[in-house]
Amino acid sequence: MALDAAADGHHERRLHPMSWLFALLTQLRHVMFPLIVLLVFGGGETWELYAAMGGLGVAAYSLVYSFGFRYRIAADELVIREGIFDRTERHIRFARIQNIVQKQNLLHRLFDVTELKLESAGGVKPEATMSVLRRADAQALEAILRSHQHAGDSPEDSQQALDNADECLHQMSLGEVLKLGVISNRGMLVVGSLVAAWTQFSDDHSASFFKSMGRQAKQLFGGLGNDSHSWLVASASMFALVLSALLLVRVFSIALALLQFYGFRLTRHGARLATEAGLLSRFQASARRHRIQVLDRHSTVLSRWFNRESIRVDVSGGVAAVNDEHARLKWLAPIAPPAKTDELVNMALPGFDATTLDWRPLHHRAWIRRARLGATFWTLLALANAWFNPWALTLLALAGWSVFSSWKWAQHSRYAINRQFLVWQSGWLTRHTLVVELDKVQVVRLQTSPFDRRSAMADLFIDTMGANPLGASLSIPYLPVAQARALAVILGRHAARH
Repeated sequence: MALDAAADGHHERRLHPMSWLFALLTQLRHVMFPLIVLLVFGGGETWELYAAMGGLGVAAYSLVYSFGFRYRIAADELVIREGIFDRTERHIRFARIQNIVQKQNLLHRLFDVTELKLESAGGVKPEATMSVLRRADAQALEAILRSHQHAGDSPEDSQQALDNADECLHQMSLGEVLKLGVISNRGMLVVGSLVAAWTQFSDDHSASFFKSMGRQAKQLFGGLGNDSHSWLVASASMFALVLSALLLVRVFSIALALLQFYGFRLTRHGARLATEAGLLSRFQASARRHRIQVLDRHSTVLSRWFNRESIRVDVSGGVAAVNDEHARLKWLAPIAPPAKTDELVNMALPGFDATTLDWRPLHHRAWIRRARLGATFWTLLALANAWFNPWALTLLALAGWSVFSSWKWAQHSRYAINRQFLVWQSGWLTRHTLVVELDKVQVVRLQTSPFDRRSAMADLFIDTMGANPLGASLSIPYLPVAQARALAVILGRHAARH
């Protein structure tokens, strides 16, 4: 193993010799746009020059800092020394490290290096970020961390950990990744960004965008009819624009799915689960199974047409970046058939059996409470504008939709609790099933608004131990107040044990 020589606790190791290059590029990317503006257009605003100079100063500091980074492996801890002028030494016990993340972009793969992040259960940032390590050293360090963490594993997990090869639990083929792109709406982010960029740099802002689209549509469909058929031209133009937008969203969604989830693999080594995915940048994230705080099994209308579901988890540890799909262990299955998701749920939550749950509905007036705000808003808006334009009364259809969708949502929403798990199922078009172990509950909050008290309802909010505050949260609204209080008492007893 590459780090056996370092395990004596005295031999210090450095980062990869090319780590200065990665530190330089990491800092320069924040000021790259101002620098390009200065080089291409010349002059520029004063702030752009100051930003470039400041970025270069930080980059120079990063170069010096990278040469002052040392680490060594002691008997039961990782010792990290940082700095040249002001030196810091940190001792991180192996037992404290819970989540391990490796990241490799194209440049990392060119030099066969990786960025390694080690997270603890309660920190808001990684315990250590080692950028960059030789890939062999990173893998060896991760193996050492694993070997020190198998002491608390169950006999079954310990036996599996003795096997050299990881057990592959789920793997996505290219066809499944493309199917995920068709099902998801991630491309909306790209389309929204393009529209925002257009409106930002155009002379007439947002009006220029829509006027330009209108001119393009008119040129394309202008020969379909004369002035007497202008309504047909307008309808065809609108249909073409909507269809083009939908196709564009799907194309970008497929591209993003390929970039993020190409080659996705979920593996198990003892009690540790690990994922690996990415087309250009490869991400590896791992965490111990008992660190799963909330499991979210969800599906959309499109995914059910394809007979597919997704499983996402929230694990305890530092607060991960919101937009980074692989900043920590997050996906057990971005997409999978229901039979496979059943297997993964049973693996992640031993003892969970959805067929034995005693489901309980929400308050019988829950759909009225949910529909009240939307229906009132659209009704008032329609009536307020009907005097000026009778067509505004069509907004009443949205009020009707608010009522109907709230009624369907309430029909599909329910909860269940047994001695080990609390389960919350909600949604109609997009359906979610959230599962949390009772032993992970840390805070229980009961909340009632004046409208809730009038209808004898209450909302219940549950926080888990060390969970990511930006991740999935468990809240059960519109409960009968007696049931909500009884449920709060049960959950409070489990929270009091911590």
